[in-house]
Amino acid sequence: MKKKFLALLLSASLAAVMMTGCGNNNEPEATTSTEESVSVEESKESDAAAEELPAAAVHLTFDGDDEGYKALVQTEDVGDNDGANYGLAETDVTFQFSTGPVGNAIYLDGSYGLDLGLKATNTDTYTVSFWVNADRLSTYGPTLQMGYNMGKAENAGNDVTWLNVTQNEFGDNSAKIFPIVWSRNEASDAADGIDCWPWMYSFDNEIHGKREWTMVTIVCTGEVQNSPVGSTTVGAQFYVDGVMTYDSQDNYANSTYFEYTWDATLAPNIMQPGSSEFESLFGINYWDTIFKGFVDDLYIYDTALTPGQITSLYQLGDPNVESIAPEGSAEVEEEAAAQVVTTIDDSAIAIVGTPNCDNAFWTSFSDAYELKDGGSLEIHFNNYGSGLSNWENYLVVFTNTATTADLVPSAENYDGYMEYGVVRSDSFGWAFPNDAPVFMEGSWEWDNFISIMMDADVTLTISRSGSDIAIDGAIIDADGNEYTYKVESDTTAASGDPMYVVLSGEKCYIEILSVK
Repeated sequence: MKKKFLALLLSASLAAVMMTGCGNNNEPEATTSTEESVSVEESKESDAAAEELPAAAVHLTFDGDDEGYKALVQTEDVGDNDGANYGLAETDVTFQFSTGPVGNAIYLDGSYGLDLGLKATNTDTYTVSFWVNADRLSTYGPTLQMGYNMGKAENAGNDVTWLNVTQNEFGDNSAKIFPIVWSRNEASDAADGIDCWPWMYSFDNEIHGKREWTMVTIVCTGEVQNSPVGSTTVGAQFYVDGVMTYDSQDNYANSTYFEYTWDATLAPNIMQPGSSEFESLFGINYWDTIFKGFVDDLYIYDTALTPGQITSLYQLGDPNVESIAPEGSAEVEEEAAAQVVTTIDDSAIAIVGTPNCDNAFWTSFSDAYELKDGGSLEIHFNNYGSGLSNWENYLVVFTNTATTADLVPSAENYDGYMEYGVVRSDSFGWAFPNDAPVFMEGSWEWDNFISIMMDADVTLTISRSGSDIAIDGAIIDADGNEYTYKVESDTTAASGDPMYVVLSGEKCYIEILSVK
């Protein structure tokens, strides 16, 4: 998987070097705008007068009638979804309902999600809205996710295009925020291959919709927004409980909310005809923790609703209704906490991350180690993963610049900085010519990968021949079990070009013991 961060905004320059990868888990860099962002309260469209609503292209009431949606579970067989962690398979369940803001609402017990069976509107002006009341949210976990080729690895033959309404840790001090719209469209890439990976939310520090009803509304107004790095996004508005909390086109033109960065918006073509069948899912996807909770009244319009029409839509529901989970599924669940490392090794020559495993993506690094053409490096270290997600472990960065641990590797900090590629501990990666490295072989027990990496003794032998790199990994878990893997890839480096290796990671603690 691939994905990640943004604290207030995504940095365009870091997006340029870091965003080229992942079916779902690439991770934007957390940065702070040079302008103080406007608070949600200050940015509200106050009391927009109700206006008549047009006919909806789609309306799922979830009142209990047969509306065509089906139950899906995650499976180990990913099929031809080569960018996925899980396959999806239809399953038989008895759907459960309770009182919702509008009539009844469906309750998802956390073991399955929904294939909504929706059709694309074939336009870049549209509105998507739904009510949600979560018992369980997870970072990157889906509520509504829809698009084309969602489980595919991105390459020239797959236009990977989707949006996901999710939770992430973009708030102050990595506070969790919901809802956030994370979207992407490889078809809108710049000529140099930079992916379009925009994010949009209320830029607050709040979780809306956790054991309370909230209405999430995304309006795509469709104006073209050309970025400084060549990618193209579209104008969009974000509403929470009928109130507009962010307008990307206003910000693009006027910097109304903060100094503009191109990627605080929406990817284009989400609803346009794609190269494969349009997928529309709720509560489940190919990579992440399944949603648990209620959803009610989902609408899709093939027009961009006005603030007054959003007011009318909100007024159809009652956010104060008490919804009771069906008997046997009402237990309250909280997200598990990352492990705290107490077995500190004083002999380490360098560390990456924090013992609390709370370091955000692209915030902690080793010094760069030179990898000569025809040569190799052996790096021995302890990896303590969070215990929560497979990507929350070490990653290996191949760059052209001798960076240092005290300064974020980026074109902003190092003149001429670029990456030849990035490989995560689970063998996913990005920024290579073919985007992902090639997993050659391994003795992993993939079902136990997260627990293995919670306390792993790792030795990486990293070698280079011209433009090609290879990583041979040897891992010993806390019980003494041994595992190996190998990944290879070509890069854009020419023979003789400088190449350096940097260790980084997310929500993990790394103790570097030796570098040879």
